[in-house]
Parts: sequence; structure tokens; C-alpha cells
Amino acid sequence: MAERKKTDGIAREGATLTERKREDILRAAAEAFRHDGVRGASTDAIAERAGVSKRTLYNHFASKDALFDAVIERYWRRFAGKLDDAIDPELALEERIVALCVSRLEVLLDPELIGFFRAVLGESMRSPELVRAFGHEVDALEMLGLESFVREEKSRGRITFDRADGASVAASQLWNLCINPLFWSSALLLRAKANKSERERAVREGAKTFLARYAAASTKTGKE
Repeated sequence: MAERKKTDGIAREGATLTERKREDILRAAAEAFRHDGVRGASTDAIAERAGVSKRTLYNHFASKDALFDAVIERYWRRFAGKLDDAIDPELALEERIVALCVSRLEVLLDPELIGFFRAVLGESMRSPELVRAFGHEVDALEMLGLESFVREEKSRGRITFDRADGASVAASQLWNLCINPLFWSSALLLRAKANKSERERAVREGAKTFLARYAAASTKTGKE
């Protein structure tokens, strides 16, 4: 017998009926929000798309707002689960930063994720409360491994900062310099999806700027 289909990284075989129904609702809601917009997607239509009753939908999610928030969390968790953390620790620091950020961009520029954020952005002027979809940056930095990467490299003596919140600030800088520009330029349709060489070039420039601020003296002099 062929292996049963996996949905968004969750093996349906072995999952309880309740877990499968919840995942079906989340999948249907994500599709509905992406295609019909958050305002345009009704809970009736989502329930029908998921193959469940409206009562079942509300047993899992108290409101469409709660369902929207769960879809956002699902996206972050789903794509974070695809991340490859096997970035060679023996690489020179700049090369390690480039490898890390390019791998994260491969995940974040997934067409489905970009399509969802475009749909939310298109409605956020009429419904400002939807911008909470983009308010997960702190969690995302940890999920993407940026903050743990910064802490690790500080413990190795290759980067330095003094503030108590230095790891969080440095991780935000790494995001803003190396990942954020390419992610949002794609989400806002400001440019076509960057190819591999364009991503690496943009990330490398961001990495150089990051290291100009955070690299330890021994790293700058090549004595890593």
C-alpha cells in the first residue's frame, strides 16, 4: 500500500481524526484567504472547502480572527520545519552567514507563502488589524535560527556585542540586512523573484555590512 499523503509536513497516517480535521480546516482557510482575501473568505466557504461542518470549524476555532492567527502560526511553523540547520561551523564567518541566509530565503520565497502575504497586504489598508500577520518577527528570528546563530558565534568569539539584548538586536540586523529586502521586494511585487546568484550577491553585501558592525577584532584580522 502506498504511503499516505502528508499535508504540510504533518503525517496524516497515525494522526487522530480531530488532528486531521483541524489540519484540513487550516489548509482550507489558507487557500481561501489566499484566493478570496481575508475579508472575502467566509467561514461557510472554509468549512465546505475543508469538508467539515461549520459547527466543527467553530469547535476548533472560536472565530475567523482566531483561524486567521492560527494560519499565520501554521505558515511560520511549516516553513521553519523546512530549514536546513547543517551550516558548516568551520566556514569563514562571512561564508557561514551567506550560507545561512540564502538557505532561509529559499524557504521564505516559497510561492505559496509569498502569495498569502500579498493577499493580506492587499487588504491591510481597509483592515489595518491584519498587519498582525507581520508582527511575528521576534518569534520568526528564533524560528529561522538567526538569534541562536548570533549567540553561537558570540560564544565562539567571532562576533561581539555588549548590550543585554545584544543577541536579539544583532539577529534583527542580520534579518534586515540579508533577508528582509529580498523577501519584501518579492512580496510587494517590486521585482521578479531573484535567482540564486542575485540572492547570494545581495546577501553577501548585507553580510559585509553586518560584520563591519559586529565582527570581533580577531575575525576582522583573519585570526578566526
